[in-house]
Amino acid sequence: MYEQLHIEREQLTCEPSCQEFRYRLHNPTDEPVWLEEFEVFHADSLDALDVAADRCRVLRTGRHKNDMPSVATLGCMDDAMLDALGGMTESGDRAANGGQKRLVSDHLTVLGSGDRWCVIAFMTGFDQMFCTEIILSETGDFQSLSSRVQFYRYIRPGETLVTETLRVEHTNNPEESIRRFAQDKAQPRPSLLGDPPSVFCTWYYYGLTVTEEDVMVNLKKMAEQKLPFDVFQIDEGWEQTLGHWEPNSKFPTPMKEMADRIRKAGYRPGIWTSPFVARETAPVVLEHPEWVLRDKAGQPCIFPMNDTTYYVLDITHPDTLPYFTELYRHFTFDWGYTYHKLDFTRAPMIYADADFHNKFITPARAYREAVAAIRKGMGEDAYFLMCGGLYDPIIGLVDAQRSGSDVLSMWASTINKGGKTAPFTIKQSLLRYYMNAWWHNDPDALMIRRNSEMERGLRLTYGLLNEDEVRTMVVNQLIGGGIVCSTEPLDRIDPNRLARLRHLLPPMRTTVQPLALMHSGRFPDKVRVAFPGNDRVLIALINWSDDAACPATVTLDADTLGAAYAPDGVYAVSSFFDGCWTAGVKSGETVTLGAIAPHSTALLKIEPQTDKPIVVASDAHFSMGLELDGLYQQDGQYRAHRRQPACWDAHYTVFNPAAGKTVLCVDREALGNL
Repeated sequence: MYEQLHIEREQLTCEPSCQEFRYRLHNPTDEPVWLEEFEVFHADSLDALDVAADRCRVLRTGRHKNDMPSVATLGCMDDAMLDALGGMTESGDRAANGGQKRLVSDHLTVLGSGDRWCVIAFMTGFDQMFCTEIILSETGDFQSLSSRVQFYRYIRPGETLVTETLRVEHTNNPEESIRRFAQDKAQPRPSLLGDPPSVFCTWYYYGLTVTEEDVMVNLKKMAEQKLPFDVFQIDEGWEQTLGHWEPNSKFPTPMKEMADRIRKAGYRPGIWTSPFVARETAPVVLEHPEWVLRDKAGQPCIFPMNDTTYYVLDITHPDTLPYFTELYRHFTFDWGYTYHKLDFTRAPMIYADADFHNKFITPARAYREAVAAIRKGMGEDAYFLMCGGLYDPIIGLVDAQRSGSDVLSMWASTINKGGKTAPFTIKQSLLRYYMNAWWHNDPDALMIRRNSEMERGLRLTYGLLNEDEVRTMVVNQLIGGGIVCSTEPLDRIDPNRLARLRHLLPPMRTTVQPLALMHSGRFPDKVRVAFPGNDRVLIALINWSDDAACPATVTLDADTLGAAYAPDGVYAVSSFFDGCWTAGVKSGETVTLGAIAPHSTALLKIEPQTDKPIVVASDAHFSMGLELDGLYQQDGQYRAHRRQPACWDAHYTVFNPAAGKTVLCVDREALGNL
């Protein structure tokens, strides 16, 4: 295909079970050569991958939030395979696959069964986009596999380009290989060293109708109710239009003063922007038409969103980078917003016929440089949430990244075109669990209001989840492994529903792992949540059935407990929502604590049993005691220091193995700071 180029394979590791390699492409001619895709790996059979064809499982990943990661069985055209072939729309509905019989994966692809697995992973990703494509027969059987990098640029005379590095690993433990892939690719930011933030975001009720009054009402209610959020973030709807970043008539107070009010109320000011798209009438377009990205016919590339169409900025134009830097310096240092949510950020990267200004830079490299320019403007101390952006090119630049499509406060409804929104968006986040090594995953907002009538003309205002579904949606914020976000109209939400937030606040650093990942059904139904430096684990058991309950059963083995497992261990097992518990459970034993209703979730805490007191039941934080800095007895009562002031009455049941006493209920007054 590129006969005029000199191509050399560079072997980086030579271990029989794990090889890493890349290619060097040199142009020895006197003319530029246009590069599109370059194949770095190919297999015409599963035998060539050293995996068995019988019941071969495959994990497909994607390059941005609306793609649908999925685990499916080759040769089985079931719903899990349809998920792997398809994706999600911007609104959270499931997208049709169009009848295509190919799996298009991104940085990570896993195939295999039993103890024979092949993991294909791109270990770098700052310069090129890439994909691993699996061609299937009409019945879903394996036909071929091709891993390719995507340049979409000219290579100059005498220039040498290097492809991204590919790892091909043969293993009997794919979950461990995925963990090492994520860790080896990580460039963690300082934000990952502490607990992730909790965010109140205006979008998921107010949408584009948000006003300054809405902001002030919620700030007032948050202060009155002492809700321990870290960030108050004003979402889309404050601006004149995209590309005209000044407040509209709904925000008469200067945005700097709004940030000051948020900070004075005790919260970090946050703001929504979308730097890569702009209205045709926006100043940035009118003043700089040469910055507009155009197709090869010379027409502007159009990005439709929220019933409006936008132009896209050409991120390869050299003058756009200083613009991005100055824009975010202004938001951060002039206005005072130190939490930034950026949206629609994949827009410059989705047009196959885009005619970029600079044809000697790859789109992926241009994308990273544009995001780096934004980070330069806001500074290293700002918190940077990317929403809808590409994943690999910006590792190390952002603090958080959306891990799934937009959510709605409903499980399944004709309002949402009959789509089962919650299972699909939860699945997206769960199968991207490993990305918490790169940033804080953002599973999107928690909406737990009761509201059967549409308000403000927005389906965002619905609250159609029943009590069982609310359990699952609240737990979803925990098993996301990253930030906690919510939107509720605080002047009217049911206090009992609002109190569900106490289970999540404060957020804590966790390590999440879907159990039996490569053997799970269409939707992962068992997730381990571990706390660094602590030997307790939480196990979330999700019942995806529409009509049948299932037992809340867990086996205390190494696969379930991970690093918390001890062959001779003895544990106390507690069910958070039901309040039931049992002690003296030995390693290897199986425990059932009640049943899980359809669409509901059980959350079980498993903690080693020693002679120290253990919280075995609580209606407070999901960690069931880690929100307390220590637990001890004084004057016949159990006392503890809290990490944050309590906002709701909370009750704890304490088991003291040494004294043989089983239950002591303590409310928040008895657990007060000393």
